Amino acid sequence: MLIEATTLTTQDNIAYASCAALTQGYRDGDISPVEVTTELLTRIGRLNPIANAFVYLDPISTLRSASLSEQRWRKRQPIGPLDGVPVSIKDLVAVAGWPLVRGSQALRGTPPPAEDAPAVARLRSAGAILLGKTATPEAGSKIITRSAVHGVTPNPYDLTRTPGGSSGGAASALALGMGPLALGTDGAGSIRIPAAWTGVFGVKPSFGRVPAFPPSIFMPHSVVGPMARDVESARLMLQVISQPEPRDPYALPYPFDHFRAERSVKGLRVGVTPDFGVPSPPIEPAISNAVTSAARYLEGEGAIVEEVKPAWPCDPYEPFMVFWEATYAGFLQNSYSPSAVALMDPDLQAIARRGEDIDIVGYHKALMQRLSLAAYSRSLFEKYDVLLGPVTPCGPPDLLREAPEGFEPGDWRWCPFTYLWNMTAQPAAAVPWTNGPGAMPIAVQLVADVGAEPDIFRASRALEIASTAPRRPPALP
Repeated sequence: MLIEATTLTTQDNIAYASCAALTQGYRDGDISPVEVTTELLTRIGRLNPIANAFVYLDPISTLRSASLSEQRWRKRQPIGPLDGVPVSIKDLVAVAGWPLVRGSQALRGTPPPAEDAPAVARLRSAGAILLGKTATPEAGSKIITRSAVHGVTPNPYDLTRTPGGSSGGAASALALGMGPLALGTDGAGSIRIPAAWTGVFGVKPSFGRVPAFPPSIFMPHSVVGPMARDVESARLMLQVISQPEPRDPYALPYPFDHFRAERSVKGLRVGVTPDFGVPSPPIEPAISNAVTSAARYLEGEGAIVEEVKPAWPCDPYEPFMVFWEATYAGFLQNSYSPSAVALMDPDLQAIARRGEDIDIVGYHKALMQRLSLAAYSRSLFEKYDVLLGPVTPCGPPDLLREAPEGFEPGDWRWCPFTYLWNMTAQPAAAVPWTNGPGAMPIAVQLVADVGAEPDIFRASRALEIASTAPRRPPALP
């Protein structure tokens, strides 16, 4: 899976270069941030009419940032590990001066935010170049990427299928070489699912690892995290965006040791599980085989691997749906007028209506269930450093469906392996591993204890070396 251009003299090599390759090219004088940014903007202009990954571009400010970075590199004074590295921003995250539409008709034409979200501010401070904003379903409420504002985003490996969501625009842009980094969000799997279905790497950090401000009704489930085509690029991005924010009351202590560059998995304790011990629909054989082969590879590299069968205190689906629906009910009621809500996706309105019917006793029951799930999950990591299992039980559904065959919109029972870790606050990653039917990428999921992102990167780098997942999608028409 790892793509490392040996020379950055062609557009294709620029498009698929890692962060390390780009900054080495700047350091050696082989390429400049302006040249890289210009090539990527050209590529976006050529591919985006079909890919529909980007929903907003500001070439003037983007090239201005690239020019400033180029001047710093000429003086040999880069200001951070991402200086001159382009990054896209999912359109659920505030960028000062850029529209924040969230895929919503209700937000079209509203004034742009005056302040960057903390993660965006950290990227700017590190010299990263903001390329543009990527597509999301309305308010990040779906596992596909389609909205009435921006239309539908297809999977670059098969234009008749979805890339997943809600960070589907970010994942598609990475897969198509429209930038080396993307900032996504994950409230139930929104980084990991599209990463898995488009063959890129994505990490949902521990809750509190990436600072957030202002406080959000989506806390603690939803977090901001890095997406990239290689593990090291994502690690560098997390290093930057996780720096302190004094206004975040939930921020984890900083610094922490995820910056170490340990690559060996010798002695790493890996618990492999076919289904994370939760009820799920039948898992496609290719996905089960991928988990098994990834476990065998890690064992061959010196990891201590054994099967684990978690015994959760309750079915995570019940409390998850309470929080999912109640959160959207509160979000819509507290943030929008009734006339604005009426403009929104009917499925989103339905989620909120169901949330309005949840009483305080039912919400308290869900809270206690979530706490019991989190307590049990922490106990698992007394014995294991990471858990290894599937990201989803199936591949991406048809482009026009809201969920796989047999499931209705808003029914998350088809995808139980991701939202669990949003409720327990633990870090989890989708790691491209192999080919599936139709040459579609298949990923495996790695989960670690709260604050233990180093173990995820350690195992991810080992898998990356041996991955046979496709390196890039076929050429678009």
